[in-house]
Amino acid sequence: MIGRDRSRRRGRLGALLVLVAAGTGSIVPPAAAGFVERFRDWSLYVHEDASGQICFITSLPVRQEGNFSRRDQPRAFVTRFGGARPRQEVSIDPGYTYRKGSTVEVVVDGTRFELFTEGDRAWTASSEEDARLIASMRRGNLMTVRGTSVRDTWSLDSYSLAGFSAAHNAMAEACRNGSGR
Repeated sequence: MIGRDRSRRRGRLGALLVLVAAGTGSIVPPAAAGFVERFRDWSLYVHEDASGQICFITSLPVRQEGNFSRRDQPRAFVTRFGGARPRQEVSIDPGYTYRKGSTVEVVVDGTRFELFTEGDRAWTASSEEDARLIASMRRGNLMTVRGTSVRDTWSLDSYSLAGFSAAHNAMAEACRNGSGR
């Protein structure tokens, strides 16, 4: 069962992700989230509203494989939610709706992670698993993401991790203490 706090963050993040994913392959500054800086293959965005600050880094795959005929642009995200207890969360948007009950396999330089799916997003099961995946991404060179759609097609996306550590550090600096102030 998904925790209430994690579900609430997903709803708030979902609205931002729609704005970011609306681009046509290049990262276009969305209206509600401001583009801050690009770090090789990863870009930093910051959004602030009455409920607080959300910072996220995102990347597009450098390679897409699979038996799909069409889909929207996939993206990988690491999001930092502000507040009294700032948290980070990894999520994957494959550009399609995942098959109900399916899992997503993420591999970072040989280290495997399993993410659960809900609609058109995939997440780790816990904050601890997010921390493990982020640590692997910071050390790694390549991340692959394999998922299955509601149409029973599969995708295997490869993400470069070039610039990930610099983008992650910049996100922590831009959103220090969860307030950015």
